[in-house]
Amino acid sequence: MRFSVVCLLAAAVLAPALASAQQPIESVGGRALGMGGAFVAVADDASATYWNAAGLATGGPAAATIGWADFRTGNQAGDPAVGQTRRHSYFSSLGTLPLGLSIARISDTRVTAVTGVTARTETLATSQYGINLLQTLIQGLVVGANLKLVRGTVSEATGTAVSASSLFSDATETSSHSSNAFDLDLSVMADLKPVRIGVVMKNLRQPGFTNVAGIATRLPREVRGGVSVTPRDGVTLALDMDLDTVDLWDGPRRMIAMGGEYRLSAKLVGRAGMRWNLKDDTRRMIYTAGTSVRVSKSLWLDAHYTQGDITRDRGFGAALRAGF
Repeated sequence: MRFSVVCLLAAAVLAPALASAQQPIESVGGRALGMGGAFVAVADDASATYWNAAGLATGGPAAATIGWADFRTGNQAGDPAVGQTRRHSYFSSLGTLPLGLSIARISDTRVTAVTGVTARTETLATSQYGINLLQTLIQGLVVGANLKLVRGTVSEATGTAVSASSLFSDATETSSHSSNAFDLDLSVMADLKPVRIGVVMKNLRQPGFTNVAGIATRLPREVRGGVSVTPRDGVTLALDMDLDTVDLWDGPRRMIAMGGEYRLSAKLVGRAGMRWNLKDDTRRMIYTAGTSVRVSKSLWLDAHYTQGDITRDRGFGAALRAGF
């Protein structure tokens, strides 16, 4: 199915700019998060529907995945503090040629105020329903589009400031407003064997969602490029970098990520990575590790763990991944 990239880009440019939100690209995908987020030029499993739709053309004829991830900032065993965040994500997808389907549910919550024994939080939760379309331009060069219906909910809650963990879990919702928007991701994958080059442009229409007071929050446009190399069978090295700067809840963000994957045996794969924000003068590193265990001929169990330099960032998750 052929489609016009020029027309899609024009539609994205005409989208209005709104206030910034959260939900960075490193939100879903067991393998991707285990490699530090260096995955745009790797994406060859069903999570490509999120990371780089064009990568579906370089995988098997059919693939599927389902998984969840949790990510948090700050010492959440201690007192709540303004700026602390927690993210939950659930992701499932089915990838075939030339079509992919995906559902991503991502919820980001931050502490916005602490007054005495009471604290307040704000949450942006999105449900993203995507259809992926692929088009081969020439041998080894594929473009992809992820057409998304996004349902976004902006809510506020209050709770007792006993600990950040209990606040995130037990706060009582005081207001909530939901709305729908259409969005678009575009991507490119060039497979030069053993080198792959990928680019993804996410949230091109920058969909915005309002709270009950009418204040808008948007998903910012993100552009990321990556390169990966497979020096020998079972070994993959990758480097990703954001090609623009976005404003998120914790300030300007432009990430660079490096990661690798190594097949230890026919039933075990190990991976690791790191990333950091080029707009953060302290250059705090975020380190990741992950593994995959082969459950059956076509089924893998993925797991990952993330740790920041100073307990500021910590995450974990798991996924089931199948390829046919």
